[in-house]
Amino acid sequence: MDKSNQQIISLEKNNLDLQRLRNVINLIFQNENINSDKQLNIIITNNKYLKELNLQFKNLDRPTDVLSFSFDNNFLPEKISILGDVYISLERAKEQAIQYKVSLQNEIERLMIHGILHLIGYTHNDKDKDKEMTKKTGYYLNQIDKMEL
Repeated sequence: MDKSNQQIISLEKNNLDLQRLRNVINLIFQNENINSDKQLNIIITNNKYLKELNLQFKNLDRPTDVLSFSFDNNFLPEKISILGDVYISLERAKEQAIQYKVSLQNEIERLMIHGILHLIGYTHNDKDKDKEMTKKTGYYLNQIDKMEL
């Protein structure tokens, strides 16, 4: 992707490799045949903000690790195409990185992949769909490990 319509917005101080995150986004866009003109925002924030979003949009009064919001492009001008926004809690990612014994970078990548997969239609509403989403997430994590990003 020469011009980038994909943004990583960090509202929390961190030492993440943002170029590596962009490369992961590019990998997913290429493999899933997502037009590079699609706009995507990855917002790295905190538990408080994710809790507010979770309450407002899902009626769940608790923080979560990742939330995805897709856009209905039917109401946008023809030249604009938005995939959506992925919100990630840096605090939760740090906790889960320790729990799963992975780096913070790897956990943020996992959460970002998970969020993007939701935007393109993957769900985990039942066992079969959860298995499919877990498999796809694992596929991308393995691809990242194999590549020099």
